[in-house]
Amino acid sequence: MRNRTRKALAIALGLTLASTAVALAAGPLKGATYEGSAPSQGTAEYNNHRYPKSLYAGGKIVFRVAHNGRSVTVSFTSSTPLMYCKTQESLRVQTTKPASISSAGTFKAIIDQRFVPGAGEPAIVQTITGRFSGHKVSGTIDTNVEGCGGVSSYSAKAR
Repeated sequence: MRNRTRKALAIALGLTLASTAVALAAGPLKGATYEGSAPSQGTAEYNNHRYPKSLYAGGKIVFRVAHNGRSVTVSFTSSTPLMYCKTQESLRVQTTKPASISSAGTFKAIIDQRFVPGAGEPAIVQTITGRFSGHKVSGTIDTNVEGCGGVSSYSAKAR
């Protein structure tokens, strides 16, 4: 009888530890910076049609998690915008605010990008959604720009 009780307790303890490890891995690493390459392929959206297309961008996508692990700030390192058509202009302004991270590790961040400083509507709006899982983050980038928008996926790792 004692062996059965010990065995049951050991199994229960193991299951508790395993579920705790899964719960801890679901969110981001507090205070960490995650980096990944900007996507090179995506799905362009033009006149209500979708088709696979190469992206014209470079650099990295960077995620900076707050020290409390409750928010993330997302940015791109390149002055070449993540778009589905070529442009000769370079980005001059990139604006973003910290996005909340849910208890499941998900978030939605918005980056406004402009070719010229000043007031007015942003030229490009990037909506980045994703999910943190320990040392990794992955999700989608929805590029909203007249005639050159689309959706692509990304992944990044903690450095």
